[in-house]
Amino acid sequence: MQKINQLEFTNKLKTCLERTAAMLEQEIRPIKMDEESHQYDDKFALANFTTDLALDTVTTLLHTAFAGLGDRLEKKESNIKYELKFEARETCVYALEREREIAGPKVTVAETKRQSRTFVGGQSTKQKEVTTQVTTRVKEFVWTHTLTYSAKLVDRKDRSLVETLVSGTRSRELTTTAKEHSPRPALKESAPLYLDLEMIKTLPRSIDRSRDSCKTPRRNQEIDDVFSAFQSLATFTRAVRGTMPDDHHIADAAHQEKVVKNFFSPAACSFLCKKNDHDEAKSFIVPDKATLLNEMQRTLSEQQASVRRTADEAAKATKGGELVGPDEASLLYVLKLLAQTVTDYIGSVTYLENMLRSQLEAAVGRELTADAFEEYVLYHDRLLFSPDFKPRPFSYAVRRSASAFPDGSIQIRTIASKQPIRTLTRDVTLNTPGPVRVALGGADSIAFDGPRYAHAYRAQTFSGATPKPLELVANARHFSGFVLLVGKVVAADEFQPDHAIIIQNKDELIIPLILNPLPTPKEFADAIESLSPEQRAFCEAFRAMQLSSSLCGLVVIQLKPAIEKVLNLPDGALTKEIALTDQLLNFFIEYQISTDMLAYDGPQDVDKATKLTAVKGHVASITNVIQAARDEDLKRTAEEAVHRKMLEGELSLSMASSAYSEDEEADDLDVDNCFEEEEAKPRRAMMKMKKKGGISLGGLRREKAGPPIPSKMMERMVKPPPAPPAPKPSAPAAPGAGSAAAPTPTPPQESLEEKEQGTEGKDKLTETPQIDDFEDVEFLDITQLPKRLDASFKVLDTDSQLRPTTIKISEPWRKTFKKSILAEPQTQNISDEGLAKERSKAFDLLDALTRSGAIPLGAELHVIICATHAFDKSIVDTIIVDNVNPILKTERASLIIATTLHDRPVADIVESKMLSSVAISSPLLLPAANAEEIPEAKAVTSDDI
Repeated sequence: MQKINQLEFTNKLKTCLERTAAMLEQEIRPIKMDEESHQYDDKFALANFTTDLALDTVTTLLHTAFAGLGDRLEKKESNIKYELKFEARETCVYALEREREIAGPKVTVAETKRQSRTFVGGQSTKQKEVTTQVTTRVKEFVWTHTLTYSAKLVDRKDRSLVETLVSGTRSRELTTTAKEHSPRPALKESAPLYLDLEMIKTLPRSIDRSRDSCKTPRRNQEIDDVFSAFQSLATFTRAVRGTMPDDHHIADAAHQEKVVKNFFSPAACSFLCKKNDHDEAKSFIVPDKATLLNEMQRTLSEQQASVRRTADEAAKATKGGELVGPDEASLLYVLKLLAQTVTDYIGSVTYLENMLRSQLEAAVGRELTADAFEEYVLYHDRLLFSPDFKPRPFSYAVRRSASAFPDGSIQIRTIASKQPIRTLTRDVTLNTPGPVRVALGGADSIAFDGPRYAHAYRAQTFSGATPKPLELVANARHFSGFVLLVGKVVAADEFQPDHAIIIQNKDELIIPLILNPLPTPKEFADAIESLSPEQRAFCEAFRAMQLSSSLCGLVVIQLKPAIEKVLNLPDGALTKEIALTDQLLNFFIEYQISTDMLAYDGPQDVDKATKLTAVKGHVASITNVIQAARDEDLKRTAEEAVHRKMLEGELSLSMASSAYSEDEEADDLDVDNCFEEEEAKPRRAMMKMKKKGGISLGGLRREKAGPPIPSKMMERMVKPPPAPPAPKPSAPAAPGAGSAAAPTPTPPQESLEEKEQGTEGKDKLTETPQIDDFEDVEFLDITQLPKRLDASFKVLDTDSQLRPTTIKISEPWRKTFKKSILAEPQTQNISDEGLAKERSKAFDLLDALTRSGAIPLGAELHVIICATHAFDKSIVDTIIVDNVNPILKTERASLIIATTLHDRPVADIVESKMLSSVAISSPLLLPAANAEEIPEAKAVTSDDI
């Protein structure tokens, strides 16, 4: 498509308005459309008028350039379809050799003449100046440069000659000083050029608005046909002018601009008229076409005569003549006007479309962008969906119950706006009964149960852009934590974790997510249509794999409920036990301590404090073992250092042996102070060594975590305290009396199997209703959701704009953490090796919390599926060029996804007042049988939100 200089066209339109106003009657005034209030139909009237004028102008110019063409085109010879054939040929032939005198400079010489005196007998002298012209004889070689051209009318079928319209031959002399070098190529002959006259002859002069292809005054089949024919005409005229010699006078840029500017171009008259009766209600009228065409003919004749006169004078003034005489100059000028007419017509129709763009921007109040449209989509969704089905922000608190304070949160947001995305959400807990298995690598696997949600996110792109990247943000509060698994749902009861990480104590984790749209169902079907059965089977299998990748799963496992469950503690027992919880996590993660050594295994009919005391006792015993191993390692390291220094003569054996001669006093175990006491022991040992004059331990490094303790040694050294006696019934405590616990009725004794499964500490998240209690609930296989969406897109997305989209976990991850509660936050990027370590650490913790899969966990599962609504053009071009309301397209896309996700009809998920408009805009979504039940639509206001 030829580019138009809008400023240049606007100036030309202004000139045409002024010249037309002078030609028309006084009571009629031409009006520029963007400066006057008008209707949408007036734009179509203007497009028809401009097209009609442009076609008449082109016809007139063709008749002027090629004499006799008009008579042939007007004849009704249906059996012949014409083409215009143009040929040009240049030759340069040696003619003769001749000599030519070239005048040189004039030379002046002084001559002296002596004369004798007769009477006196003496002599006299007389001096005289003589001027001589110097001439040089030069041998030159004469060449004859000839141009032969012709324009013929031929039959389009076999290109046989019908009539020769124009032909001519022009010659001139060219001279050189050497015979060996020709001034021009001996032969220059271009390929014949053809112009389809039948195409121009049959062009439509008005727009058929009843056709489906008619979108706007600019975008319709009739205007497209005229554009295509005019582009061919412009190409033909440029090619013809290119076959002419490039050194003739008409190539002068200033002269061309002058003669073309003085030509009145009706194709640039993109305006209508009104009568000067000041009645604004009256409709527009088209200018008198005959008046405009007569002015065009007048200026054409004047400028054509000027061109011929200038060419003739140039030919006479040039020695040897010119190849371009008056006839050739006139032909080139008219061809230039044809090309300019095409440009003016394109500018006129483009001016109409730009008017629509300006009006759209004026109506919106700002430049309409994709981000601005997304704002409206959020607003429209609030009006469209009923309350239970409205899109929700993907931002969820991690909490153990609805009334509990959150331990953290997870959200998916756009990187640019930092706002959570909105997704269609369905609670599928009842539809997917039974635990979900998670493979931890190798033969180990765990299971979890709890709430499950399916989310559908619709991304939106324009002009072939990629969807905006997202990021998953997870953060934990102080003294809280959870495990986050990120992966895929590969079966109805199986989750495949690609990554796992522990988030605790004010950690913030940001995971980048990349969206990759797949081909639409129609594009895929078209691509495999002509493949062999084997090739098609491969493509279908590969697409099934791609569709499964569009399911991204997140599993959130809270730590405190899981620890309480595995240690047989009551629900909420560790809520305020901060130090104990940290110590337990350290045992599980750093030392892989068996939970059986820490779990409460006494009577179940005791209170929470008693159970906690027992667990603290187990923790203190394990701490003693670990500390003993540390002290032993410290002693061994010290002895090795002493031995090295003894060899160097720096320390006597007696001093070294006295460093550890005194044993530490064995105090009774104080459960409440066990953590502080154990931390103080190694410090006391080092102080004793310093006081004895032993070696300095400044160079000895204390390991943060020692090696795992062998299980046999652990069992031999750990002696759990005896189970406390059951509390005896006592009188009710007086008001305000300390912490005396009320008597607890003794529940029936649980079986050994129930104790081993730890049912007492079951988390509330795992208390999900059983499917047997809901006979009308249908089982849902989440892994089939991508296929169901793909099938819905194929049937209901008639524009083929909805693309299944995969969600890829990208790198690096960015983690912000604090080493202590008062430390400043630090940020680090986690990549391949770091992610592997975090994954291994999280898997070790989950293995401990489930006793290697023996106990199911309570967890929350979020499954996200994504689709991209891809518009081919920008938001403005979608509205102006395609004449499409993108609101209705996005509405239909949202409804297709929502009905598939919820497995409910449109009538169930849409507000009743919106059903009527949905039935009109998306009839495939609402069966005709339900049309009578749809209430009439009414205006929607902000009060309805």
